[in-house]
Amino acid sequence: MRWDLAGSFTAYAVPAALLAVAFVIKLPLLRRAWQDPILRATALLLGIGAVVFASLPPGNLHRINEITGIPNFAGLWVYSLLTAYCGACLWLIITWREPPSAVRRRRTRTVWMVYSAIILGLWTTFLLGDHQVERLRDLDTYYANTPWMREFALLYLVAHMVSAVVAAGILWAWFKEVEDTWLRRAVVFLQVAYALGLIFDVAKLAAIGARWSGRDWDWLSTYVAPPFAIAEAGLVAVGFIAGQAGPVVEERRALVRTHRRLKPLWQAMLTVTPPSAPATGRVSGAALRLELRRAAINDGLLKLSPHLNPTRRHRAHQSATAAGFPDSAARGIAGAVDILVAAEILRAPGVGDEASVTGHEPVPVGRFESADSAQPGAVPAPRPEPTRAPRPEPPTDVPDSELECVALALRYHSSVVETFRREAVVTEGLTSYA
Repeated sequence: MRWDLAGSFTAYAVPAALLAVAFVIKLPLLRRAWQDPILRATALLLGIGAVVFASLPPGNLHRINEITGIPNFAGLWVYSLLTAYCGACLWLIITWREPPSAVRRRRTRTVWMVYSAIILGLWTTFLLGDHQVERLRDLDTYYANTPWMREFALLYLVAHMVSAVVAAGILWAWFKEVEDTWLRRAVVFLQVAYALGLIFDVAKLAAIGARWSGRDWDWLSTYVAPPFAIAEAGLVAVGFIAGQAGPVVEERRALVRTHRRLKPLWQAMLTVTPPSAPATGRVSGAALRLELRRAAINDGLLKLSPHLNPTRRHRAHQSATAAGFPDSAARGIAGAVDILVAAEILRAPGVGDEASVTGHEPVPVGRFESADSAQPGAVPAPRPEPTRAPRPEPPTDVPDSELECVALALRYHSSVVETFRREAVVTEGLTSYA
């Protein structure tokens, strides 16, 4: 049949390869953190899933039968692995959802005891049954009326159905409690997967029941059910991987995004302090690169601190606000102006007592005082009227972090920052060395 997905080698090879790659990626972490039960359960799930999909193409099923010399041994092999896969899914859901406790350990032990007993039952019924005719595609329906082989198929299908219902019940209760975005997505993936698994079970059982009543609905078992099983296994793997890898990827993206946003401020600090050695090698991860960039910025701010002026910053903040900038952008512009003017003062020839140049106590760049608190009793010197310089649109998700606000001002409002810097130089009677 043209829509015979179950007979296609690609239908099994692609998910087998993806699961195998995910399993190999997990191995180094598994060696380092073997005691982590979630990691062990995930690795087991991925490993079993990869082996199952690699075994399922009809050609591979025939090879397994030939290697063992036992007709239909591939059916026992696959059903045993799929039963273990169901147990691993429940184990991971319980371990994932519940905190470490005696109750959790008891439940996971119960899961493995039950599914070990089911696998033992599969082997027992298979050994007792008569299965001399090799059936690669319709083992369930061909032997639907054969003693012990009938029980063999029913045992697997009932176990699979029960695991899907139990897992769906646990996930439904969990979905109402979960707030993390990635966990909610993972739970949705798993819920859809187990719904597809139930369709697989119903189709298989309907075909077997039809055989018992003398009808021929084998097409349900041979052609309709397998695609649902393939989709179920794939979605289960995706759900578990997304729930664990999603937050890690999201965190890394946030680190990379922050590192990129701080680049203009870091480049400005290169005029104040020499650059540090770049992070290289296996340890040069996103977190380390961001930490080094922050350290370089902080070193520059420390060197500039005697020349940072809260009054200057307040005037620039007022000018930016009057020019129509929102508060976060105005704070960033004010901080950028203060830093650039302080850098000019630092570069000035013959600078003596650094703290006395501005006549103010140094204040961290992130603080912005009100007009009354910036300089009690002081009247700001007259300055040119602020201008509305054209500016590119900044990102919509501008963070409220002060360093990032300053960096974004340097990137997206550089012309405005330069205008206010010149105003500050004129107002304070400084000589520009830019």
